[in-house]
Amino acid sequence: MTTNSILNLLDPKNQNQPTLSAEADFKKANVIVIPVTDENEKKLEKTFSFLKKEKITGKNGERKCLIRNNKQHIFVGVGPEEKMNYRKMRRFFGTAYLGASGCKPESIGLYCPLEWVEAAAVGITVSALNPGMFKPKYKKEKQPPVIIAHPEFKAKKTQASKAIKAGQIIGEGKNIMRILGSLPPNILTTKAYAEVMLGLAKKWKLKCERVSQKKLQNYKLLKAVSEGSKYDSELIVFTLHPKKGKTKKATALVGKGLCYDSGGLQSKQNQMKFMKEDMAGSASVIGTIYSIVKGSLKLRETTYFVMPLAENMMGAAAMRADDVYTTGDGQTVEIIHTDAEGRLALADAICYTKNNFKNVHRFYTIATLTGSCIIALGEHYTGAVCNNTSLASEVMETAKNVGDHAHAGPWDMDYDDNNSPTASMANLGEADREAGWMKAGMFLYRFVPKAKKEKDQAEFCHFDIAATIDMSEKGKSWRRKGFSSGVCVGLLSKMLTK
Repeated sequence: MTTNSILNLLDPKNQNQPTLSAEADFKKANVIVIPVTDENEKKLEKTFSFLKKEKITGKNGERKCLIRNNKQHIFVGVGPEEKMNYRKMRRFFGTAYLGASGCKPESIGLYCPLEWVEAAAVGITVSALNPGMFKPKYKKEKQPPVIIAHPEFKAKKTQASKAIKAGQIIGEGKNIMRILGSLPPNILTTKAYAEVMLGLAKKWKLKCERVSQKKLQNYKLLKAVSEGSKYDSELIVFTLHPKKGKTKKATALVGKGLCYDSGGLQSKQNQMKFMKEDMAGSASVIGTIYSIVKGSLKLRETTYFVMPLAENMMGAAAMRADDVYTTGDGQTVEIIHTDAEGRLALADAICYTKNNFKNVHRFYTIATLTGSCIIALGEHYTGAVCNNTSLASEVMETAKNVGDHAHAGPWDMDYDDNNSPTASMANLGEADREAGWMKAGMFLYRFVPKAKKEKDQAEFCHFDIAATIDMSEKGKSWRRKGFSSGVCVGLLSKMLTK
């Protein structure tokens, strides 16, 4: 698979997506799915008059199929209306689309209030992505058009159409992340990944730097991660400015790009399967860039998107436990375990950022970083490590609003026991599994530039998506098996824009 063929896969035009349109009625649809809350039954009777003779309560899980005027109407109970948050809406419409399209209808209708439309479009766009696209003899089937309808769209069709477009773009950003994560590691090597990013930058007309190998010699942590691989580490930096131009202060978003993680010499053993997805943090950054650019979202300030790429393998020159490496800012790190490599790549990426861009006052990092985060939060919430409470509150509220739920752990320096007798720090805390996701975040914080006054201290937040990414690509009722979840593209897009 060549760079161009990967770029073709990433282009939404080649992903066999259904067309979405906003209408006031369902004249063009022959299979219609209607969510019923425990409060909107009476409202639905105005649109579907035959409901007056039916008993539908809106209880969660309730389902009734009715044929009227040669149209199949599927009413699905979703429970209390006040509990229908963005994530539930997105998942409902993804499930509805997959279920309805399985019947191979000519067209699908989805009943949707205006405030649900964006989430509906995200859900449909994500669910429609088919992993068959990777197979050489895959034949695209024509997708049935989707009519998103509600009586209020007669007066508000423009608003509904804008919401559809906004949702589609977020969904497409998620799909870019999901496709990249599904590519085999012998195809998406560090070199190939860097070339794909450069290709995307050219296509999207963005400034992008591939840091030279000569410059990277000063970033020995990042280089060390790939010492056991035949592929060199890479560092890619996209730079985006608001429409008014470069701002005095800037934000850096750093995404981990481990194209494969064997665990190094201390090996993951039988847990290596799905480690091709260890570059999901960087893929989420690429999806975020797409969503911001294609959605014409307004950046808060100049933003640097920094992606360290590496492959953690077991070659003769691979890093060992007990090795000590010098970082890009002159600190030293003792290797306690070779499978704690992602934080090494991220640390040097932070160092590169502060060495080359002096105006950065916000540092966000994202990675599939620790198994301990899975133990702590399960698969439903992304872990967040934030250095102040107001930022933690903003992250959790924004995450809820876009359906990428996150939970911030307590910021307490007592967690930071990444100590070493022979170096500035160790790459693991003294009690490895105890709050390991917090300690990993605090390890990264050691590289964020410090201010003399607390009020001038840079904001820092680390997002651990080890659980919420769904590395095993098991699929759900709202998305097909064979892809990850595409988590945090919506969250990061909102965090970086007005």
